[in-house]
Amino acid sequence: MNVGSILNESQPDKSRGKEHSINNLLNDPAPAAIAHKDSDSSFTETPRPYRSSIASLTNDKDVDFATGQETTNASRNSVEETENVISPRTEVKKELAPQSEEPVDDEAKNGDKTETKTEEKYVPPKKKSSVVDQKELATLNKLRTSSKNRKPRRYTEPPIWAQEWNPPSQKWEGHVQKQHPAGPVENGSSMAVSDKHVFNQGQMTSLDLECSVTGVIPPSSVVRTIAEWIYANFVEIPLDNRQFLELELKFGTIIDKATGRRLDLGVSTECIYTKSSNVRFEMGVHEVGWKEMTAYLDELEKAFQEEKRKTGTKGRKFSTLDSDVTDQFFQITERNEQPKKVRISKDNALTPPRYQAIEKKRISDLYIHNPMSMYDLRFSMSFEFPVPENNVEPILKKNKPSLTRMKKRNTYNHAPTVTRFDFTKVSVPKASKNKSGKSVMENDTSHEVELEMDPVEIFRGFDKIRDGSDTIRFEELVEIFLNNARILNNRVTKLASK
Repeated sequence: MNVGSILNESQPDKSRGKEHSINNLLNDPAPAAIAHKDSDSSFTETPRPYRSSIASLTNDKDVDFATGQETTNASRNSVEETENVISPRTEVKKELAPQSEEPVDDEAKNGDKTETKTEEKYVPPKKKSSVVDQKELATLNKLRTSSKNRKPRRYTEPPIWAQEWNPPSQKWEGHVQKQHPAGPVENGSSMAVSDKHVFNQGQMTSLDLECSVTGVIPPSSVVRTIAEWIYANFVEIPLDNRQFLELELKFGTIIDKATGRRLDLGVSTECIYTKSSNVRFEMGVHEVGWKEMTAYLDELEKAFQEEKRKTGTKGRKFSTLDSDVTDQFFQITERNEQPKKVRISKDNALTPPRYQAIEKKRISDLYIHNPMSMYDLRFSMSFEFPVPENNVEPILKKNKPSLTRMKKRNTYNHAPTVTRFDFTKVSVPKASKNKSGKSVMENDTSHEVELEMDPVEIFRGFDKIRDGSDTIRFEELVEIFLNNARILNNRVTKLASK
């Protein structure tokens, strides 16, 4: 058995004249010609069927064993036939193209016919697509005519994807503050205040001096950066979640992880530190400083009461509240859900005690370094979602708290500055061993100071920026809030320098 017989699907033959090998097909002389009649008079040869042989795949022309003459390769023609099929789109383009008619001589036509008769060979017919979609043809003609002399569309305002982004700092630059008439002051739980501007950015105490060449005092870079940070986070907060937002500022120390000491940048003024991965924040103040801050607010309250007595009116500068609460922190993990941090607070002043649970989610932090002051500051933005009351008891029974904090807090609420001051004495139970080796529970005591801004007022200022009604209010609220923290920090710094 040889390769030729396998490819041609015929049984091997031992005779010399009937060996179908590749060498014989390619090199041996052709056998004697045999008379051959065509079934169709229009063709001199009958197209040969497709043969699965190496010769048919490698040669452009084939050999007829009966006559010994060269013929066209059927397999090659079948490939060319498929390649030369005209698609409907090509047919449409040909229909659109202008047709040029040129006169042709009859003699030239006759001469071509005689030549084709003498040298006519079989050429397989080419398939052509005669289908033309009249709707597509009409659409193309319409587009071709309408595209001529058509002017580009002009927008009164560029689309959103073509507009240049301007940060809030550039939007606020050059804005001259406009004084609005004072509205009624609301004293309520929401700490709503009037819309009258606090800072007069265009006047100085000295009448013979101007604040700047433009008549406007430029904003503080620290305040502007904090306002932009708050603004950028507020943009992503849905309206339904605004009521759960908490924006607070805590006193503490920024510790460099590399040295284990307070951050030292070689600067002497207040600045914002952005590389939060290199530092950690140790919350808390000294007991002496904590007492000095509370005493200072009490002094302000007494001075305010004296002024009220002189004028014969009544009122308080701060609304105060004392609380005794025990917080327990739980890490709740459920299948196919992210871990949740739940805080359950027990009000120790009530009998029986009342439990309240929240799920806290941190949004972002911002570190403020004060090298010339006693403490650094940290802005924290978080969500505090309430946990249903019927879920509190199962959490207490099924889980063990990761941390327990007993808090005794003094709260000073100042509505005109939309600020709440929290002075907290924290006791954390800690297991230790005495000299005899027995385990004893001791309380690790610390003191914390934090300021919280009213979210209703800060979101109101945020909305005024968005609608363009007031671009100053939002930044003023941030500056007022930061000024309250600066005043307390300066107070304890003076105490430490004595």
